[in-house]
Amino acid sequence: MRWLYLLTLPLILGCSQMTQRGSSSLFLPMGSVGSSATVKVDVKPSSELKFNNIVRQKLDYSCGSATVATIFRYYLHLPVEEESVTREMFEKGNREKIAKRKGFSLLDMKRYAERKGYRAYGIKTTIKGLASLHKPVIVTIVINNYKHFVVFRGIYRGRVFIADPAFGNTVMSVKEFEKAWYRGIALVIESDVEDDNHKLAISEEDMRTVNAGSLRGELLPPVLPTYTYSTDF
Repeated sequence: MRWLYLLTLPLILGCSQMTQRGSSSLFLPMGSVGSSATVKVDVKPSSELKFNNIVRQKLDYSCGSATVATIFRYYLHLPVEEESVTREMFEKGNREKIAKRKGFSLLDMKRYAERKGYRAYGIKTTIKGLASLHKPVIVTIVINNYKHFVVFRGIYRGRVFIADPAFGNTVMSVKEFEKAWYRGIALVIESDVEDDNHKLAISEEDMRTVNAGSLRGELLPPVLPTYTYSTDF
C-alpha cells in the first residue's frame, strides 16, 4: 500500500387475507376465520431496505456527494445531507473543473473532510490492502467506461459488500470488484475515535445471506448495476 498524491483524477409476503394500509404497516388477521381482529406489524418497503444506511444520490452526477454523506452519516455519525455536501464542495472547489467534468474528484472530497476536522488521504492498494483497513472507504468503479463512486464496506467469504448511492446495497465477487475497481485507488476518511459497530460494517444479516448460498452449494451471482449515465465523471 502506498500513499496516493494524484487525487486530482476525476472519479467521480402475499396472502389474500393480508392487507397493507399505507407503506409502513401490515395488518395480519388473528383468531378464527372471519374474525375482524388484526395485529399491526411495522414493515419497510423493499426500496427502503435496499438503501438501508445509504444516502441515496438525487442527481446523475452527485454520487461523490452521496458517498461522502454516507460515510459521514453512517460511519462518522455526523448527520450531513447530500445537498449540503454538494453545495460546499462546489463553492470551495474549482468550479470550472467541476462544471467541465460534471462531477467532483476525490480531491474535492478529501478537502471537504479535512475542513470538517477529519483525516482524509488517498491510497493505491490491492483488495487485500483494502480489506485490511477494516473500515468503509470511498472507491471508484468503472462499468461500461463510466466512473462511479461507491462505498466499499468490506469482504466476507469472497464477497465484496458495496454501498452504492445509485443502486443501493450491492454484493459482488472479489473478481468482479477487482475488474471494476478503478486503478486500485481509495479515499480514506477517519477520526481519532474509531467505531467498529458503525452501520456500514458487514452485519450478521449480510453474513447469513452469504452463508445460506454456500450451504445450498450456490455461488451468489455478482450484482453489477447497469449504469446508464451519459457523461464521464
